[in-house]
Amino acid sequence: MIRNLFNRQFTISSFLLVLWLLFVSTSPVQVQGGRLTEDEQNTIEIFKNANRGVVHINVRVTNESRFEKHELESDTGTGFIIDKEGYILTNFHMVKNMNQIDVILGSGSRLSAVLVGTAPQLDIALLKADDPQEELFPLPLGDSNALQIGQKVIAIGNPLGLHNTITVGVVSALRRSLEDSPLELRNALIQTDAAINPGNSGGPLLNSSGEVVGINTAIAGNAQNLGFAIPINFARRIIPDLIKMGHPYQPQLGFSASEITPSIAKLFGLPLERGLLVEEVMPGSPAALAGLRGGERVVIVTDRPYILGGDIVTEVNGKELTSLSELVHILLEARPNQVILLNIYRRGQKIEIPIKLVKMQMQF
Repeated sequence: MIRNLFNRQFTISSFLLVLWLLFVSTSPVQVQGGRLTEDEQNTIEIFKNANRGVVHINVRVTNESRFEKHELESDTGTGFIIDKEGYILTNFHMVKNMNQIDVILGSGSRLSAVLVGTAPQLDIALLKADDPQEELFPLPLGDSNALQIGQKVIAIGNPLGLHNTITVGVVSALRRSLEDSPLELRNALIQTDAAINPGNSGGPLLNSSGEVVGINTAIAGNAQNLGFAIPINFARRIIPDLIKMGHPYQPQLGFSASEITPSIAKLFGLPLERGLLVEEVMPGSPAALAGLRGGERVVIVTDRPYILGGDIVTEVNGKELTSLSELVHILLEARPNQVILLNIYRRGQKIEIPIKLVKMQMQF
């Protein structure tokens, strides 16, 4: 009887111990001043570490004479430090047409910044501020290609001039486009429901590890909780070019093309339902030297002329091609003297055409 009672008491005690362990493991983390979940703790730690590397940007355009100075326009936004040299990433639309740029660091120091380089098609600008290294806290850059829909993201910025405001959300969608997006940003933007407002432009979108995965750039004006960010990998690719040349390398292949859709293929009796229809090839261009052929017949549909009869590009470097934006994204990673391979369809034959990229020619 004593043995059975002991076993019963031991069983009850063990059961209560298991329940207590389960309760402790699922209970919020206790900290001074309140009870925080692990997710809240993560958000707080990210903000503590990242807010020092986020800067408040004031831009203005002034008209100066020998006797007076007039401020014609001003705006405010956000940027973030990327290294100990004082380089700062922000949006191009923040600095467009402006001639004076100031940055306010997390420490409160106000500095003049110089414009190092711009990539208008990507809405990216690179600034530089000279400041003691002990006041510079670079943010680590993550991998935007690794983003997944539903994962947590954090935006830090200066909406309406409110310094270092944090908002939290998730990745709502990937590869989004906005109306009138340039080809470089078409099917490329990160959509988030983290609140983004005027003044957040150029600020970082961070993952749960505190890495920058996007540059906040736009909101949908006719909706709520629809914010968009430029993938940070776009910036990573062009930062060395912006520092060295002031602009990103943009190879010109020398041909124009239209996207083929099933309806376009049916309308014109094209042999393929997907790909790029080569319309014109510029004489002397890399595409012309490689043997790419344009069309000969012009058919006007409403206000849109189509030039038919040219090659159809189906793949680039072994990757299936269905849109011009996909080609542009591939070229963003290209370098001078690199050879890209186009797979084309020409009069029932599949042909591979290598095109050697040349040094970018500046045109103004």
